[in-house]
Amino acid sequence: MTEFLAKMGPHDMGGENAGPIDIVDHGMTHWEKHANAVRMTVSGKKLATLDEMRRACEDLGERYYELSYFERLTEALVIVLKEKNFFTEEIFNNKMVDVRERFNVPIISLPDSHDHDGKPIQEDEVGEGPNDHQVMNLAIQDLLQQSNLITANDIRKTIEKFDEDYPNRGQKVVVRAWTDEDFKSQLLEDANPAIESMGIDLEHAARLIVVENTDLVHNIIVCTLCSCYPRVLMGQPPTWYKSRSYRSRVVNDPRNVLKEFGIDLPSSITVRTHDSNADMRYMVLPQRPEGTEGWSGEKLESIISRDALVGVSIPNIEEVI
Repeated sequence: MTEFLAKMGPHDMGGENAGPIDIVDHGMTHWEKHANAVRMTVSGKKLATLDEMRRACEDLGERYYELSYFERLTEALVIVLKEKNFFTEEIFNNKMVDVRERFNVPIISLPDSHDHDGKPIQEDEVGEGPNDHQVMNLAIQDLLQQSNLITANDIRKTIEKFDEDYPNRGQKVVVRAWTDEDFKSQLLEDANPAIESMGIDLEHAARLIVVENTDLVHNIIVCTLCSCYPRVLMGQPPTWYKSRSYRSRVVNDPRNVLKEFGIDLPSSITVRTHDSNADMRYMVLPQRPEGTEGWSGEKLESIISRDALVGVSIPNIEEVI
């Protein structure tokens, strides 16, 4: 491991040996959604870049391996914002104290009769209240709001888009490509303007490259450095996409990775792995299944999963027939 890390930073997992992939998407807690929204808002307003945060992550040394994905990015964002003089360490620490004080209130247990329409109650906070990294993100938000650099509405709207809007966009793009050959040609040649011609605001996203699955080629995407991913089309990347096992193995063992997701491809099909980065994202255009002729756009969308847009799944008409 030491010899491997001497050759590259801790971010770059491509080709490293790793174990089985947990293919279940475990979702995100509210504090993680908030952390993601803070980071996306800050980078969207050009206050800090992804490359700057990535460099700060790598400078964490052994601590890099002790932290979870959003904990790591939170600490990196604080480092970058301090370096760029948006606030000092003293000001930030004082704000952390202020934020913690807001949560210094009695915790009231919920009555047994309380439920959410029969769904289980989910609470992020246990024990003594929000964790340190949630407090750090709230402190970042407060300080940047005080400087009129971001607003609370920026954060709220970003969270709402990830929950409600972004996850549905990619399917609409695929259906348009399946039903409009001219659009498909434009999409494969230059994806960003083609998608924006549909009225989808990519919000100054990085360049997007759409790769098409065919009878001869199956594509799969990854980010070996972190989790670069077309979020404005597909929502949040699943937890397995950010995992060390996926990022490591999909580079040199893509066929077996696909098998773990339930796709066993014949040797006649070439598997191509595409590695995203800070300036470029990929989305897979899956093949349209036979037997879907005459289907409505809504019905076609129902067989296109997010995983199919990553390349670890194939649209299956049996799921709706």
